[in-house]
Amino acid sequence: MKKTFLTRISFLLIAAVLCCWNPCVTNAATTKQQTGTARPVSIPKKKQTQTTKTQAATSKATTKSTTQAQPKVTTDSTSGYQNVVTWGKKHGMRAAWTQKNKTLRLSNDSTTIVLNIGARHASINNIKFALCQNVKMSGGNVLVSTQDINTALEAITNPRKNAVRIVAIDPGHGGSQPGAKYSGKLEKDITLMIAKEVRTILQNKGVKVIMTRTTDRTMDLKTRPKIAEQNHADIFVSIHLNAAAADANGVEVFTTTPAGAQSTTPDSGSTAATRGNKNDVANALLAYHIQRQLVQKVQFSDRGVKRKRLGVLYDTAMPAVLVEAGFISGSKDQKKLFSAAERSKIAKSIAEGILSYKKTVESVKPSEKH
Repeated sequence: MKKTFLTRISFLLIAAVLCCWNPCVTNAATTKQQTGTARPVSIPKKKQTQTTKTQAATSKATTKSTTQAQPKVTTDSTSGYQNVVTWGKKHGMRAAWTQKNKTLRLSNDSTTIVLNIGARHASINNIKFALCQNVKMSGGNVLVSTQDINTALEAITNPRKNAVRIVAIDPGHGGSQPGAKYSGKLEKDITLMIAKEVRTILQNKGVKVIMTRTTDRTMDLKTRPKIAEQNHADIFVSIHLNAAAADANGVEVFTTTPAGAQSTTPDSGSTAATRGNKNDVANALLAYHIQRQLVQKVQFSDRGVKRKRLGVLYDTAMPAVLVEAGFISGSKDQKKLFSAAERSKIAKSIAEGILSYKKTVESVKPSEKH
């Protein structure tokens, strides 16, 4: 009996233990099940990485697409520009910066160039010279467009060798096209008088001169450069007068606008390259020499060397410029244009500008590289 009793007691104790243990097992299973149910709500680490890569790829593709849609050159772009101080060093130029006026001065023994940040012109040996693009500053460097370095700064500082044997002089207007008129004076008459004097001076220096007209006759624009080409002229110089309000005075010399650029005064029409653009460098040098002589010798106000796709310039086969030799309407310029003695000074200055250009390009050594 005693053994049976002990056996029953043991059985009851085991049952009690098992009863106490079952809830623990049940709770653990429930917790695991709850945890298992919650896990799918979170993104698995591997899947999260894949999603991030997809998002990155999408973002990259969007950025690439946006970049391709943008213009290649924006208003803030420095593409197509050069550090002008670095360029100047190649020509032995010293650089001086004035912070107050944001002005850079480059100079050597023969040339001084002054550039102002934001300006669309330069001063070359005190002669105003229009640029195709504005001068910029980026990262502490003064930048000038490569086009302007090639067709303006380099043109003056590093001229190319050429020969000038025959010069074509084109007196503006004529015949039924009087041009500007003021106080009974006609542009066509004054330009012809100046042109004839230029011819005489050049001929006395041994230069052959071709005149597009020697009398008061009507000529269309295309005929004028054709006459120069047919006579194998080495340069073409067209002479005109300006007209505006009485307070407008001064002289300016035009070259055809370099390809792709806007003219000094924006104009409509194509900016594509024309035949005249093959002489961009020589055009600039010729214009500079004539403008300099007129400003220094006749004391004209300096309106600068400018760019414009004019009818007698854009299709010329040789270096060509158009001289606006003062304002027929200008209160100051009239005194020069209406006086025979002063007109002779104008003619002499144009001729000396041509001769100065001739001397410059003919004295370049063949070994000099450009």
